[in-house]
Amino acid sequence: RHTGSVQEFTAPISGDYKLEVWGAQGGGWGGHENAPGGYTSGWRNISKDQILYIVCGGKGIDQNYYDDGTSYNGGGINEDSNAGGGGATHIATATGLLRELIDNKVSVICVAGGGGSNGGWADFNLSKFQSGGGEVGLGSPTHYWYWDENGEAAMSTTKGDTGGTQTGCGPDGIQGGFGFGGNSYEGGGCGGGGWYGGNGSGEGGVSTMTHGGGGSGYIGGLTNATTIDGGKTFPRPGGGTEQGHRDHGYAIISWISPSL
Repeated sequence: RHTGSVQEFTAPISGDYKLEVWGAQGGGWGGHENAPGGYTSGWRNISKDQILYIVCGGKGIDQNYYDDGTSYNGGGINEDSNAGGGGATHIATATGLLRELIDNKVSVICVAGGGGSNGGWADFNLSKFQSGGGEVGLGSPTHYWYWDENGEAAMSTTKGDTGGTQTGCGPDGIQGGFGFGGNSYEGGGCGGGGWYGGNGSGEGGVSTMTHGGGGSGYIGGLTNATTIDGGKTFPRPGGGTEQGHRDHGYAIISWISPSL
């Protein structure tokens, strides 16, 4: 679970292990529904006494609903609104935050992306567009609500290809990077952390009135693997299922069978 630090797992026996990681939810400000993080799982053959390094993402900084948000492990930050994207959760053979492994990507086994934070249209929850996880994190919606000069709710459009991918960040918005989501300012939403983080809103053709994108997941170091965005249903850490992960990030390593 999330501790705000790098944790270690030493394999007690050689064999196949199941690795599962959950990305953290995004934070926000005002009336909003937090965007969920994603899920990644798969198998890995691990030798006895090999050390794996685990970093569980912190749920996004949130101005209104809770005070324990950290955006740890790559969630973007908006200092103007005291909000932030959710952090990624990853497992690697080298220690460090995900963004610190940019020159050692081969050490990264798996990643679950964090959700982006909400933007200025937060009172209008039309969809969970900015969920983290999956091969491509979900991006900002291409439309948003605002109050016109008559005090009436009106709709406008904007770019929204802001989710992280397997090879980089989306083309729209304030860029994130490997292991971190884009920051934002004023009322803009921040990107979630991920293999590549989601982008923030406020520049790059994306209005500050809309959300930050979700970070992408990664399964390059696993077999029998899957990565699922937070807009879908997947296993819950405590058992059962959940539609997107709405909490701090989490990781589980389970022994499956001995090496043959």
